[in-house]
Amino acid sequence: MSYAIIGAGNTGQAIAGYLSLQGEEVKLYSRDSRKAELISRKGLTLKGVYSGKVHLKASVDLKEVIDEAEFIIISTTAFGHRPIFNQLKPLIKANQTIVIFPGYWGAVECKEILGEEFEKKNITIAETSAMPFVSKADYNGNVSINKVKKNVQIGSISHSANTPISKKFLKTFPQLTPTKNVFETSINNTNVIIHTPIAIFNASRIDASEEFQFYPQGASQKTVSYIEKIDEERLRIAKILEIETQDTLTLLNEFYESDYSSLYKALSGLFPKGSGPVSLDHRYLIEDIPYGLVPISELGKLAGVKTPYTDAIIQTASLLMERDFRKEGVDFKGLTREDVQALRGVIQ
Repeated sequence: MSYAIIGAGNTGQAIAGYLSLQGEEVKLYSRDSRKAELISRKGLTLKGVYSGKVHLKASVDLKEVIDEAEFIIISTTAFGHRPIFNQLKPLIKANQTIVIFPGYWGAVECKEILGEEFEKKNITIAETSAMPFVSKADYNGNVSINKVKKNVQIGSISHSANTPISKKFLKTFPQLTPTKNVFETSINNTNVIIHTPIAIFNASRIDASEEFQFYPQGASQKTVSYIEKIDEERLRIAKILEIETQDTLTLLNEFYESDYSSLYKALSGLFPKGSGPVSLDHRYLIEDIPYGLVPISELGKLAGVKTPYTDAIIQTASLLMERDFRKEGVDFKGLTREDVQALRGVIQ
């Protein structure tokens, strides 16, 4: 099989290295010409769960990277999805599969942008609920894969040909669990429920670039209680829209094969180390709010579920950072009952 990895950050390099170790043909796309040149010249050295040295082609030429690929894996930030989808539209070839790691509602966005090309070229669009690995790249050719997540959901958008996710792809990523639809994958993204409340309630620390451990020190009992309130709103929305999901504690225990009795204990136990952000201009806010909490709030409107805890975080962060996260985010405007049903969500 041949793979194109779009995005050469921590996740992109980890996936590219992992696939290369499995003997797959891999090309990596990066907007950074220096990074692409370094990886092409030095290769990637993997450490941790997987170890070894691999060589692969990295390029700033998107067409060159995806041209012969059977699978196109998107591992950019959520706010990088739309620009990449627009660039892919004139380049995509028949029967290619696009998989977004993780989704952040990217599959819905991708289908909208591809338009007629989606059906015309029999494109499969899929997304996951989380990244497959916990990884870190040093941008000098070294990638550490510290953990492999389990039970990461993957869903796809159906079209007239009803092309399923390739069994070969699922075999290559055994941690992936097929689910019914892309509503399930995006609404089961635990990052957006956890990251933003902790960041907002530690905003003074972050703004002052104060060093602190994000989970052990930043996630107090009261903060975790607020996270659980947002989680309850998410669960109510999912129930009305008939989207299968579980509470965040259960999802974390399944990801890491743990058995924590409370979310408070899970966060500090699973993530005992990890410094908090040193700037408010961080993905915990600028990614997880518009592409995580805003869609939950908007789905709440569609389902008739009030989301005061989610809305308060969106509004507070928008005022604090002087930007309109709701305007920036995924809003589902124009989404009809038929559209929801086509994506395998059903409104009662």
